[in-house]
Amino acid sequence: QQTTHMTPDQKIGAQHSLNQKYFDRISAMEFAVMYDDGKDPKGFLEADVVLLGVSRTSKTPLSLFLANKNLKVANLPLVPETHIPKEIYEIDPKKIIGLTNDPSVLNEIRRQRMIAYGLNPDTTYSNMDSINKELESAQALYKKLGCYVINVAHRSIEETAALILEHLGIDDYAK
Repeated sequence: QQTTHMTPDQKIGAQHSLNQKYFDRISAMEFAVMYDDGKDPKGFLEADVVLLGVSRTSKTPLSLFLANKNLKVANLPLVPETHIPKEIYEIDPKKIIGLTNDPSVLNEIRRQRMIAYGLNPDTTYSNMDSINKELESAQALYKKLGCYVINVAHRSIEETAALILEHLGIDDYAK
């Protein structure tokens, strides 16, 4: 009670009840899956938060984690030489989170991913020059949008989510 500032329900099995909070959370999870990887730009306008980031910045796992906190989350991968949907420019910048990473960390993650798939790790996808260009392009977009930026290098999903919730002014215990 001192930590959460919440009074206990004192009902046996209350954490397993199928109440409105449960159904809202399921709805938020479905939203995150539906609007993962920029599948439908309409989702950006309906979302509580929109995550932007280059490949391997934890957009999808972070979306699902935040959805479990009852937030409607959409995410958009920033892929070189693809256009940014106009809806992104119509969103309140406070709701947009730009995710970035250290180039060397991103390089290692991408190389390991290619190896795990049995592919050549020495591709444009994992090339340091390409990674630096992607990150610079993402940073320029974040600056243009005026959004909050988080470097996810050496951060867990939970740590990144806590920064996002704090930025949005959401008390983690209230959700």
